[in-house]
Amino acid sequence: MKTIQTAKGDLLATIQIDIDKADYAEDVKKELKNYQHKAVLPGFRQGKVPFGMVEKMYGASVSFDQLNKKVSEALNNHIVENKLDIMGYPLNDAEKQQPIDPMTDETKSFFFEVGLKPEVKVDLAKIAINDYNIKASDKEIDATIARIQEGNKKDDKPAELNEELFKLIFPNKDIKDEKTFRKEVAAEMERQYVVEAERMFFNNAVDKLVEEVKFDMPDSFLKRWIVANSEGKINAEDAEKNYDSQYSKSFRWQLIEESIVKANPELVLKEEELREFVTKMYFGQLDIAGMDDDMKKRLDGIVDSVLKDENQRQNIQNQVADNKLTAFLKKAMKVKVVDTDYEGFVDAVLPKEAKKTTKKAAAKKEEVKKEETETEKKPAAKKTTKKSTKTDKE
Repeated sequence: MKTIQTAKGDLLATIQIDIDKADYAEDVKKELKNYQHKAVLPGFRQGKVPFGMVEKMYGASVSFDQLNKKVSEALNNHIVENKLDIMGYPLNDAEKQQPIDPMTDETKSFFFEVGLKPEVKVDLAKIAINDYNIKASDKEIDATIARIQEGNKKDDKPAELNEELFKLIFPNKDIKDEKTFRKEVAAEMERQYVVEAERMFFNNAVDKLVEEVKFDMPDSFLKRWIVANSEGKINAEDAEKNYDSQYSKSFRWQLIEESIVKANPELVLKEEELREFVTKMYFGQLDIAGMDDDMKKRLDGIVDSVLKDENQRQNIQNQVADNKLTAFLKKAMKVKVVDTDYEGFVDAVLPKEAKKTTKKAAAKKEEVKKEETETEKKPAAKKTTKKSTKTDKE
């Protein structure tokens, strides 16, 4: 068996694997012997079917399976031994591959195309980005309190601003007056604003890095890989049409993120970080430090069960990784902190087209409201009754 790698273009290579029948003949014979021991045919006891009959019945499929297994092993070994940093996984090189008969061809050649990852250099300190420090304005606090009052009606009237309402909204705080209540409402609003600002910062950072960090990719290979990896859901035309606007950005960010993490090992996720995240998510309000050992063991068991679920674990890993990377980027990038209220934040980060749509919708709403107001001012028209020309039968 022999493996040869040749350059096919920028960031593209062909891996050729030449394999002789003798390289997998023993494996085929061994597998057919296993078939023989298990085979049950009319006129023969189990395990007594002649080997020639078993070979005739299963020889082609077993040879094909063992050949594929050998080729796959050779391909993987070549990638590992040569430390190839590839994108996606190898695809058959349709330009070079010829039809193969595993039963008759003595020497068979397999050709695979691989896309190689480019070298990506990221200088975070040179990339400027805004971070938003959002404070609740009096207008926004008033609107939030009005919603609280409306949502806690009594006798179809908005709830009064008194200690009963204060206790209902903040049961763990001793609030006696409206001024203190407003401060607590503002603080709660700003905690939510931090979450939105963090998410927006991360999204903007991704967009900035994808736009400003320049490098080439094996685009033609990746378009083929998208189709192959879609299990029939995406065709070549769709991959080509959406490549620049959708797929390319995803690939570029993946490579940029890998480069950043590789250069900064502290960003690699640790198991204790996942456990800490789950603990805070489920038991953040509990005094864990004051618990006895039995209770702590029960909590550990719950954390274990959450992290054993692959879907939950993946979601948690993504959240923790994004949180760590967000904090890191805030320190590493050229960040300008912008103080604003929520309305200013939305205006700053909302895409231009969305702003236009929002303004149009607001203008339309105002126009409808104006028309309704004018209609209400007009005197009601006198009702007239017309005789129907239809009979009961009609």
